Amino acid sequence: MKLPLRSEVKEELKWDITRLYKDRDAVKSDIKSASEIADKMAELKNLKTKEELKNFLDLYEELMIKVSRLSTYSELISTTDMTDTDNVNFANTIDMSFSPIFEKISFVENLILSLDEKLIDDYKKTYEDYHVFLDSILRMKGHVLSDEESKVFASLSYALNGPYNTYEISKLADMKFDSFEVDGKTYENSYVLFENFYQYHEDLKVRRAAFESFSKTLENYKNTTASLYEMYLNIEKTKATMCGFDSLIDYHLFGQDVKRELYDRQIDVIMEDLAPIMRKFEKLVQKFYGIDEMHFADLKLPIDKEFSKEISEEESWKYVEEALSIMGGEYLKVAMSAKTDRWVDFASNVGKSTGGFCSSPYKKGSYILLSWTREFAELYTLVHEIGHGVHFHYAQENNKALEEEPSLYFIESPSTCNEILLSKYLLKNTTDERFRRYILANMITNTYFHNFVTHLLEAHYQREVYYLVDKGEPINADILSELKLNTLKKFWGDEIVMDKGAELTWMRQPHYFMGLYSYTYSAGLTISTNAANNIYEKEDGAKNWIEALKAGGTLKIEDLAKLGGVDISTDAALKNTIAYIGSIVDELEKLI
Repeated sequence: MKLPLRSEVKEELKWDITRLYKDRDAVKSDIKSASEIADKMAELKNLKTKEELKNFLDLYEELMIKVSRLSTYSELISTTDMTDTDNVNFANTIDMSFSPIFEKISFVENLILSLDEKLIDDYKKTYEDYHVFLDSILRMKGHVLSDEESKVFASLSYALNGPYNTYEISKLADMKFDSFEVDGKTYENSYVLFENFYQYHEDLKVRRAAFESFSKTLENYKNTTASLYEMYLNIEKTKATMCGFDSLIDYHLFGQDVKRELYDRQIDVIMEDLAPIMRKFEKLVQKFYGIDEMHFADLKLPIDKEFSKEISEEESWKYVEEALSIMGGEYLKVAMSAKTDRWVDFASNVGKSTGGFCSSPYKKGSYILLSWTREFAELYTLVHEIGHGVHFHYAQENNKALEEEPSLYFIESPSTCNEILLSKYLLKNTTDERFRRYILANMITNTYFHNFVTHLLEAHYQREVYYLVDKGEPINADILSELKLNTLKKFWGDEIVMDKGAELTWMRQPHYFMGLYSYTYSAGLTISTNAANNIYEKEDGAKNWIEALKAGGTLKIEDLAKLGGVDISTDAALKNTIAYIGSIVDELEKLI
């Protein structure tokens, strides 16, 4: 399978980037405008009245909106084709413009913390805007950098993003994978082809040969990738220490406003309670395909893959519309604007970033990156990312830009809820036992494996890495590989043969350069599993869920989940979710 160049892709398969900026001149104009706003703010360091504070916060929000839109544009033009040096260079130009801007406004947190309590109280009595934002800054007292320290970090923001940017360029532009041969046929390999196609291939020889080819190239880059990751960790640890935190984990959880108990609970309970359920599931996969012994390279093999029909980009929208109709007309209208407003970049092309994401610049609609392979399973990724888009539509329509984003703990809830709603719709509307088996298996291999296994194992491994960082111990490729292998063995036990290359799985995800992000997939899915069941089983389930989406970042995570109809004050919601996964596996067992 040979991927086309970006220039060969049909326009209707690309997102409409002109919704964000018509052309580069408009981008340059916003860069200039953002810099000018930062200059104005720098002149307002001596706030004495509530009116001055309101003006200052309005300017700050206007600046953050522009920065959000500019950074989104940079991401959009670079991730669709990392081999397009013109776009990559322009993206770098945009990114480099942020350093002087952030340097000019690096005093904002300390300025707000220095304000007289009476001034803030008077402001809150007079104005309705920015209360939550102000409170989020005030809770940081004792954990912020000084003005001078903030200025230094801000001036170095582009350089400090270097580890992640270099990782992405190395992965998507520099890594070249050897083709491999099976039974006389030659197969090309790439990051996109392996992640989106070969690891799901039903032919055991092709699947394992592709993994071997993939791992061979990763092996060649492991020391470079480890060095980049160590650099990132050193930067984060330095900031954490300067902000008064002994623990890198506590530093990141403080930024998310999440209790350590919630974080550790997700990892520990899933590692203990879900592991036997997933081992049972892989035994079913082994039985279905008649495999002598299951290898790591076989873990993503879907049950009854041959039953999966191809689905075109156009056909996918029918499923989206019907599956999400249970949410009501208001929600559905927003979701289907993903089609009419061309949110989605479906194309699979050379140089395109792997995986999928949704970026939602303030009140400009959303942008969803996919690499559509016509596999039915891709439908789950589409509804997942649409869930993000609808969430931020509601959050932005009902909140100021400075208060639109909830805790990371909740971020993956709206997206994974849509995946479950899709499965429930498909199961409800079929009497075909084989199709039912296929959908149940997809719920495991797509929704729950991805979020409760792949990303959860990332989180467990990441926690082990952070323990070493907090102790001041060295980090290198061999140590990272050993930690990853130990995590895999702890979860899968002796039931899975660990192929050479399994230990390099830590190289495949960018989440490690994003703080404590990986655990939030299972946290979000815990909330969304319970919410999706409520939507189907309770009269006010959909209404409550939409209210939670509208709340944006105005509530603490426990209160936000409760607004959506889910109690996470105990481990009951998590235990319920694991039991739900177990019930799916039990039903599958009867159908195989």
